[in-house]
Amino acid sequence: MFSLVCQFLSHPLDYVGILKTHELTFTKKIDEGNGSMSFLFSPVSDFSWKAGEHGIFTLPGQNVSGQTWRPFSIASSSYEGVVRIGTNIPPEPSDFKKKLLALVPGDAVRVRGPYGEFHVSKRPQHIVGIAGGIGITPFRALAYEIAHGHLPTTTLSLIYSARAQHTYKQELESWSSALLSIHFVNTPEAVNAELEKQWHTHQNNASYYISGAPAMITTLQEKLRGLGARHIVNDPFTGY
Repeated sequence: MFSLVCQFLSHPLDYVGILKTHELTFTKKIDEGNGSMSFLFSPVSDFSWKAGEHGIFTLPGQNVSGQTWRPFSIASSSYEGVVRIGTNIPPEPSDFKKKLLALVPGDAVRVRGPYGEFHVSKRPQHIVGIAGGIGITPFRALAYEIAHGHLPTTTLSLIYSARAQHTYKQELESWSSALLSIHFVNTPEAVNAELEKQWHTHQNNASYYISGAPAMITTLQEKLRGLGARHIVNDPFTGY
């Protein structure tokens, strides 16, 4: 929570949404394969967000031991009318994730937000995105909006790295177009090679968005700064 306070102090306009609380109703879970799950919720009242923003989720009525809240990127667009989050479920999940898995349709969920810097403005821009593993979640929302005409001045070249299965791959492939290109890779070396191609093509005419594990974010930030990139945005939350 301390890091969240620091982010609030540094970027207050992006984090003011954390002061708002919204009620959701759980509708269903989807096994995405390879240990990843999606959870879908219906807003009880008006709740909208920018593609890429986050929420802090709690499970009222569930007796959660340990940390009782989790930050998640919202993996859906407001235009879909559903709140979707995606997360990895390890062999021995936390009590929070056990309770998340045990939700049944109609259960109440609460979210604080939306908030965060991982969203795009309405000005014309090209984004080079790098997603690692379940870090694809904010990019799914962004890709949906580009593919369905909700961000007509934004284009995205997405480098998506996963060791095995790429979550949401079928959807992402179906959305590909001249405005949205996706490069599915499996190794850090392939990420670096594709990133260098993107830099050679776009340089500082693009913004660079990174979502994934902290070590990956740090490594890619250093690489991009070494290349001379000026606009780098990263998803600052972990533990999905």
